[in-house]
Amino acid sequence: MRYQEIKEQLIQKISQLEPGTRLPSRPTLCTQLDTNRTTLDRAIKELESEGVLYSRNGSGTYVIGLVKGKVQTTENWGIIVPNVMDHVYPSLARGIENIACRHGANVILCNSDDDAEKQNRYIKRLLLSGVSGFIIVPVIAGSAELTSHLYGALLDSQIPFVFCHRGVEGVRVPVVKSNDFYGGYLATRHLLSRGYRNIAYIARFEYSTSVERYQGYVSALQEYGLPVQRGRIFLPQEEIPDGIYRFTSRLLAQDTALDAVFCFNDYVAQEVCRAVRDAGKRISGEIGVIGYDNLPIDISSSPKITSLAFKSLEIGEKAAEILYEMTHHQAGEEFLKYYLFQPTIMVRESCLGLDGK
Repeated sequence: MRYQEIKEQLIQKISQLEPGTRLPSRPTLCTQLDTNRTTLDRAIKELESEGVLYSRNGSGTYVIGLVKGKVQTTENWGIIVPNVMDHVYPSLARGIENIACRHGANVILCNSDDDAEKQNRYIKRLLLSGVSGFIIVPVIAGSAELTSHLYGALLDSQIPFVFCHRGVEGVRVPVVKSNDFYGGYLATRHLLSRGYRNIAYIARFEYSTSVERYQGYVSALQEYGLPVQRGRIFLPQEEIPDGIYRFTSRLLAQDTALDAVFCFNDYVAQEVCRAVRDAGKRISGEIGVIGYDNLPIDISSSPKITSLAFKSLEIGEKAAEILYEMTHHQAGEEFLKYYLFQPTIMVRESCLGLDGK
């Protein structure tokens, strides 16, 4: 593009100047570089954003200074997460930043709020700003048409990107995530090892992560030769307000054999524990409860909740390492489809075993 050519010519000119030197006026530069004002302004603005130049109103544009007489092109990575205030994403962002800092890249962090249109706007805006790559925790699209709408511009741009925590059907890029199938299997096996046999699975709603944890739950039950009972599974297609509490309460009243619940995450576990208490039953001794995500609320609960912890920091670091490699390798370099991190159990008090066993 023409402005890139002008930018390179400016860099050559700047490399011969001392820090603090005022550049010629913009009309003079247009004449010297044989360009128009719009193209020149764009090139200068980009150099200002890279810390090479700065402008003073009414005074002109000045050289900040170059390292060894040369401008190193700065990489900018676009990071889009559902909500950086949510429990998982601060450590994910920190992991990405650790690697970005090591390689001299800048991180632009955006919150999609699980809103498809907001994520789409950020993708288009970051593409226009010239980012060199993306790390995205994708929103839950729900249809192939919406998936095409969300990622079409990104795929067309051929700018490398990496998904974290979950992939998107039909979009073939590296995915860095926790092994949710194994986590579901591990959680259910833990309950089984403590003597629980009639175990429910409860999630907020059905999407890839909750389904993978459900599949792990089913595998563990089948390994023990236990039947999978549909009435003990709550996996709605969309989130139902207060649905977890109401389902658990009804299940406790109707299924007298029920003795444990594997919860999709720790927020679900909190609702399940509330329903168990309201039903007059004891957590652990009568109903074992295990959560997922290892949130701080697990420690403050009474009893403290056993939970699965996954390596969010390490996932962020790996995603950033992959993105860096993708932006610096020649076209055609092959990368794995999935990079899986194994969760671990944080054993506490909510599923120590049934009373008398």
